[in-house]
Amino acid sequence: MYRNSVPANKVDVNMYDYIVSKKEQFDTLIYIVNKADLADTIRKSKITFFAPTDQSILTAMENLNASRATLGLPELKISDISPFVWRSMLMRYIIPGQFNSEQFMLADGLDVITLSKRRLHVNAVATTTQGSVGSGSLLIKYSDLNGSRFTKDWVFSYVTISNLQTTNGVLNILEPNHVFGFKSFVQFASSLQNPYSDLNYISSGRIILPTATRDWLELNKELKAIDDFTVETDAADLKANGYFMRLKVDPVTYKVTVRPAPSSVNQTLQNNGDCHYDSVNQEFVLNYKYTTTADRLISEHIKLRNY
Repeated sequence: MYRNSVPANKVDVNMYDYIVSKKEQFDTLIYIVNKADLADTIRKSKITFFAPTDQSILTAMENLNASRATLGLPELKISDISPFVWRSMLMRYIIPGQFNSEQFMLADGLDVITLSKRRLHVNAVATTTQGSVGSGSLLIKYSDLNGSRFTKDWVFSYVTISNLQTTNGVLNILEPNHVFGFKSFVQFASSLQNPYSDLNYISSGRIILPTATRDWLELNKELKAIDDFTVETDAADLKANGYFMRLKVDPVTYKVTVRPAPSSVNQTLQNNGDCHYDSVNQEFVLNYKYTTTADRLISEHIKLRNY
């Protein structure tokens, strides 16, 4: 069942304490878990955790600093990375609920929804033995969909130790050559982040013009962090026109204030009805307007893409 022939096991401690006990393998992981404020989740919640090793995290940091070096930027340490980055990346490895390897043995595997509400995929892959394809042991394969529905675009890693039963969930350990964050870490860690910023939002909406209406569906958008509670993105479907807006979220009420970005060609963008952030569905629900010769009314939903 396992690449290194380690059988399923059971320990009488919670997942967090077990990982802490394996400092030679998870010392850095525990550091970023604590920094990301996820210790209680891994200690108390009923979860399945595909745990990256320290080597995975260090490789991701090496890739980040190699990218920064090409831009003439100084090297960053793990302590320099924003907690929002660590939290966002780590939640891709945590699945609410307890899943055993047998549940991934379906012919096409199983889609799972992570703690960050992203859809990843887990399946069992048969290895080749003695020249016979598919007749060897089964490996558990954990795949990030990488923004694509086509398997050829997915980024994956194999599990080396699987089905470790702790008192609060199931722990799987990814192979050391896995790069933490799949393909997202370098880009995500290269800029300021907050709870609402991400590279992969999808927008749908409508503009009501004086004499007509115009709809758009599934328009890709990136929401860039400006401060702890504000993001910037293109307004409606008007990026080509140079229209950009800032969305400021009230951290208590989740009401959103719409304002023009300083770089926006049009500086009249403003609220025009209910504007709020739906934290359950990770979606901005917006009603706003801008003015040229007359008011243009916009209703828009900007939702985090889950793959």
